[in-house]
Amino acid sequence: MSTKEKKVKKVQARHILVATKELAVEIKKKLDDGDDFSKLAEQFSECPSKKRGGDLGWFGKGSMVRAFEVAAFSAEEGAIVGPLKTEFGWHVIYVYEIKDDVDPDAGPPTGDEDADDKTLLMVAENYAHEFLMLGYSSKKVFSLFTSAHFKSANAVYNILGADAINEVIAGVFGQRNEKPAEKKPAEEKPAEEKPAEEKPAEEKKPEEKT
Repeated sequence: MSTKEKKVKKVQARHILVATKELAVEIKKKLDDGDDFSKLAEQFSECPSKKRGGDLGWFGKGSMVRAFEVAAFSAEEGAIVGPLKTEFGWHVIYVYEIKDDVDPDAGPPTGDEDADDKTLLMVAENYAHEFLMLGYSSKKVFSLFTSAHFKSANAVYNILGADAINEVIAGVFGQRNEKPAEKKPAEEKPAEEKPAEEKPAEEKKPEEKT
């Protein structure tokens, strides 16, 4: 093994993101009672990963916000943890697989270098969603992917390329901006014209005889 190589831990997890602690607690209770995690994610989660039953794919340290990362990497395989609060809302996390990989770069692991395109697209989508929830514009989100400051997001960008990242960002912002079809106001019926009231015929006064 090269002196630069080292083992890095990676986890594969699903999550459900909701706005309130009360709803997160309710979801956790449903899971404790045996409900299916994927179905609950599809029903309740506000993250784009809901389309995949909340699946986030494989990720390493540095890929998620700190509180989420600590919870996921502290959990045992098969554990459901939460509710957990981050700046994005309340999470319930299901860590369903853990593995150790060799990181040939020896730097802070991103967990992305050996992932397939499908997993990378999932990771990119989650980054885009997190940046969007922080209030960034789509143009700013793209610049964050290209910034070396965000090491893991930038690693995904370098592998997938600009076109794929632009497509991911457009999809995430499109989901956020979708609006329900506006209902057309009911057409007002013209007011019915009332027939003109007939004036009573004036009585003729009898002519006075002279």
